[in-house]
Amino acid sequence: MRPCDGIQHRENIIDACVIRARQPLTLPRVPVFVTTVCRVRQGEKLLQWDDREMRAGPQHLILMPAGRELGLSNFPGPHGHYVADAVTFPLSTLRHFTTRYSQQIMSHRGVLKTDLCVPLDRHTTQAWDQLLASINANAPDALRTLYGEAVLLSLCLGGLVGPLLMGRNDPICERVQQMVMGSPERDWTVASVAQHLNLGESTLRRQLANEGNSFRSILEGVRLATALQRLQTTSRPIGEIAGACGYASASRFAVRFRSHYGLSPRELRAAI
Repeated sequence: MRPCDGIQHRENIIDACVIRARQPLTLPRVPVFVTTVCRVRQGEKLLQWDDREMRAGPQHLILMPAGRELGLSNFPGPHGHYVADAVTFPLSTLRHFTTRYSQQIMSHRGVLKTDLCVPLDRHTTQAWDQLLASINANAPDALRTLYGEAVLLSLCLGGLVGPLLMGRNDPICERVQQMVMGSPERDWTVASVAQHLNLGESTLRRQLANEGNSFRSILEGVRLATALQRLQTTSRPIGEIAGACGYASASRFAVRFRSHYGLSPRELRAAI
């Protein structure tokens, strides 16, 4: 995989990054805003969701559906490193796949599993390797989509794609998330977002409340998740990342980060 500056959110484009760690690292509450599929190259990952947990290694794919909050623990392997590839699948790709392969999805609906750590078979491994190679080579978006759909189709034929295709039914929440993810450093307000969505402020607040959410929680959730990803995949200074994620004060950022993830940005960096 090419040297990576982290996933810079680009709506409707499949992208990837590499996650590394030199020490065991546990993050108890990680919100997933863009559906992500991960494969560990070295070490193991412990995934916790609902009342379940599973361990995954190089022989698994890890499914991280948008809208979930997961507990993640990364454990270095015998050579002293944890290394994993993470590929993001935008909603447009998942919707197109659902429409294009509706017959295959329906024919396997009776055997769909809900596991988030799924075993790799020969065909899925081949599709995954081709997808990573296309991203690494900066292939045209159409080719990335083709290979991404090959991964999804292979999972579908094994009855394993279910968690990735379950809709969240929160279109306003999703649109706000996508907007903030595009420029997390911007001084977003309810008024500015409502204007972009051609909604009144009260209407936006009410619709978000109906979905069990709020503008403030979405804004901070996206900013913290973006910071987590950049801390793990880039060497940029912590203060610079804080500013790029919308925090005017690095100390304030550190407090909010620790409150959400249970460790400080410096502690996270020390484990990488």
